[in-house]
Amino acid sequence: MKGLGKRLGAALGLIDCDTLADVGCDHGKAGIAAIRTGRAKRVILTDISEKSLSKARASAEYFGIDADCRVGDGMTVLAPGEADCVLIAGMGGNEIMHILDEGLGKCDDYVLLAHRDAPKLRIYLAKRGFRLRADTVVKDGGKFYNVLAAERGEGAVPTGAALWLGGDIPPSADREEYLEYMHGKYAAIAARATDRPSKAAALEVLDAVRKAKEEL
Repeated sequence: MKGLGKRLGAALGLIDCDTLADVGCDHGKAGIAAIRTGRAKRVILTDISEKSLSKARASAEYFGIDADCRVGDGMTVLAPGEADCVLIAGMGGNEIMHILDEGLGKCDDYVLLAHRDAPKLRIYLAKRGFRLRADTVVKDGGKFYNVLAAERGEGAVPTGAALWLGGDIPPSADREEYLEYMHGKYAAIAARATDRPSKAAALEVLDAVRKAKEEL
């Protein structure tokens, strides 16, 4: 959708629900776009900042959308089962996990956009009974973002390329460039590592990158 950006556009493409909760919505762009494109029928916009939420409320009113706007920390303002999809975007994996710790059981479907610590997030979800129905990467504004969609269900804890690089579901046009970026990053880490565990971890990522390149 025009004006949304690649990363939020990728997240929007993974949403298909009746009620969407856009948690930490900032100005509410994604949640409002979900209504405008028919990806959701109802939207709950939440943010810890009243200032940000007031802008989201004004934007929803501009487009004639009756958004339910709530000020609060993370998912604390949601009741169990109130939303059938929760979107959390614009944060690192650790911040997302902190929000999920407080409310993971309130919903069975999540769309998560992480700009760092995606491997930790993948393990976290698998160990708590969620499997990834999507796991892709997009480059937006010169940076790479991991876009994950998780649904309740048993799945194996990811290893290798699936852990470090994601499953590439749906296939990303930015995948090849992302692999080159990861190769350069972890080759540098391996070269300057002074302890064995750090070097071994970097080499593990480089091996995953090599195997992923072979599958392109």
